[in-house]
Amino acid sequence: MTTTTDARTTRRRAETRARLLAAALEVLGEQGLARSSVENVCERAGYTRGAFYSNFATMDDVVAALYTDQAGALVERVEERLAGGLPGTDLDQLVAHVLEVLPVDRQWHAVRTEFTAQALRNTEAAATLTQQRSELRARLAPVLVEALQRIGRRPTVPADDLVRALVTAHEGLVAAHLLGEPAGIGPRLLAVALQTFTEEVPA
Repeated sequence: MTTTTDARTTRRRAETRARLLAAALEVLGEQGLARSSVENVCERAGYTRGAFYSNFATMDDVVAALYTDQAGALVERVEERLAGGLPGTDLDQLVAHVLEVLPVDRQWHAVRTEFTAQALRNTEAAATLTQQRSELRARLAPVLVEALQRIGRRPTVPADDLVRALVTAHEGLVAAHLLGEPAGIGPRLLAVALQTFTEEVPA
């Protein structure tokens, strides 16, 4: 009986957290971090402040949780995409293959930009963001290296540096696309980056 009750409590808590995060993503995307409040999120999610504070201490904590969830989802999509096979040995094809499961999300990009701006002003937020980005690279690095091996290539720089370059380039290219630059530029430049920092494995 206790186990069943505990499981229900855990499930309800997870559902509450998920609804709060979904509401926060909407509110932050619309209003920005500076103008968003706990009350805004609670109203959008349909919960009380008590429900919020049982899951998060501050709005910064909410943004950090959103980043963790979004980064985790990104890695999972890339892993699943590459596990399903590769379209060929061409780097342009590899980039296009991965980008198909990484849609441009204006709302999330706005929130991520807000958190980055906050990190520039707040050392605690900066430490959190730095740690999260490091964890993202650590998860992506072996996935990328394995995919490159399958098409007969290998990095010429440390895997972490390669992923850092690609993630940074992708974020900048997404911003440029959202501001109106042609969509085709991003895939081409990412393929060039891969070409620059990898080489064919000798036969």
